[in-house]
Amino acid sequence: MNNQEWKSMNDQDFEAALGNCFAELPPENIVEEITPWKKAMSRILIGMALRALTLNFLCLNYILPAIGVVLSILGYRALRRENKWFRGCYILTGILGANFFPWLILNTTIIPDAYLSPTVNMIPSLFSLLLTLMEFIFLRSALRAVKEKAGLPPKVGGATALIFWYLLLCVLALLEYNGFIIPFVMIVGYILIIRHLFRLSKELDEAGYSVQAAPVRIPDKALVITLVSVLFIGCLCGYLFGGSYPMNWTQVSDTEHSKVEAIKADLLALGFPEYVLNDLKAEDIAACDGALQVITGVDDHPMNNGREITTQLGSGENRYTQTYTVYDVKELRITGVGVKVPGEKDKWIIFHHFLWTTDPGFYGTESVQLWPAYKNHPEAYLPGSEVTGRVLCDMDGKTYCAEYYSLGEQTFTSGDIIYGEQTKTDVFATFSLPPGSEHQRGYVAYSTVINRDEYILDSWVNYTHQKNPLQYPVKTAMKHRMTNFWNESVAFKTVQDALQF
Repeated sequence: MNNQEWKSMNDQDFEAALGNCFAELPPENIVEEITPWKKAMSRILIGMALRALTLNFLCLNYILPAIGVVLSILGYRALRRENKWFRGCYILTGILGANFFPWLILNTTIIPDAYLSPTVNMIPSLFSLLLTLMEFIFLRSALRAVKEKAGLPPKVGGATALIFWYLLLCVLALLEYNGFIIPFVMIVGYILIIRHLFRLSKELDEAGYSVQAAPVRIPDKALVITLVSVLFIGCLCGYLFGGSYPMNWTQVSDTEHSKVEAIKADLLALGFPEYVLNDLKAEDIAACDGALQVITGVDDHPMNNGREITTQLGSGENRYTQTYTVYDVKELRITGVGVKVPGEKDKWIIFHHFLWTTDPGFYGTESVQLWPAYKNHPEAYLPGSEVTGRVLCDMDGKTYCAEYYSLGEQTFTSGDIIYGEQTKTDVFATFSLPPGSEHQRGYVAYSTVINRDEYILDSWVNYTHQKNPLQYPVKTAMKHRMTNFWNESVAFKTVQDALQF
């Protein structure tokens, strides 16, 4: 357009020409790169919303907060040079990520469940609560500074409400509040607070407030890919190498029972199963010296799901369908043996022996829970000796043994739909089996003295087997048994066996 044409234009012509020059707006991603305020604040607020979600299924209570932490870090990273408060938020969320992500990996091992106390396991959560509270306080100051810089009234009621909301949440957590009304009001309140903060961000954007994204050495995409890769590799290593107890396996000596051969012969003559007797420690055999009577019970238990069979029964109007489960293989044999020995009062030594007749599959953690006769009928039976035992297996044609990783009383709180929450103390034996082993077996033993004759002797064991690694966070077989009412889950199965006479 020449000078003469420009001079002859009126106001309407000028506006039309200017509109033709900018007929198409740039793409949204280009706008965000030029003015990163909206993008950064959206990431921060969405990240905050995801971190507050606790959906306890499909591991969403871990996945969503993890995404939220990443989004918060990326958002604050872009604004870290805008003012010192945004820089503080960036540092705090970075520390939060350094505290949160290693525990995501650690949860793929038995370390938190088997080696760390509940108090120690709570420390990362308490630290995260403190960091998040400080982040919200810093965010309030950062938004006030931004509004002042934009020439707007420094009112940030939503950020202030967020701080008080979070403090109330911490109080409810400390009080272990289990009601429904207050949490529902808290959820509604949180939604309104986040909505208000989104409006505040939009208000600043419409007021023409703009920032220049802080330069970074590592692009956002590369940072996210690196973090996801580290988490994936770490979790994979946790599942592969951190799912079992360290066991001290030693070869069993051929002369282990040389000093108790005579006692073994007497026990065999009374009907003591030889395959159980050969697995006992010499001192446990010696405790049976002078045995008067041996009582034995043997049961095979399935550790598989079996197969369903449907049959038609009856005829005419009385015809009906019956479905039941058949187990072609029963992998675990549990043998109970009672040995009566001489004394001032009748005394019995009780053995509970387990033997895998086939490969148990997946070598994670196992546990044996003991309900001794003196716990089942304390008025009739008195405790005798401490619980003993060991675990054995065959490898390369040789027999190996190991002490249980732990053997003794454990106090725990469990709850079920029938009896509610209860605190119990039971004897547990915990162990792991070595990959490539065969004929995995073991036993627990104790003695009890009869105080009243009119009761049966009633002794139980609950064997919990880990079938596969499909669980997060990882639990040991013992902790699963303590906290799970059902005998079967995705990763574990428990069978019960009793010696009664």
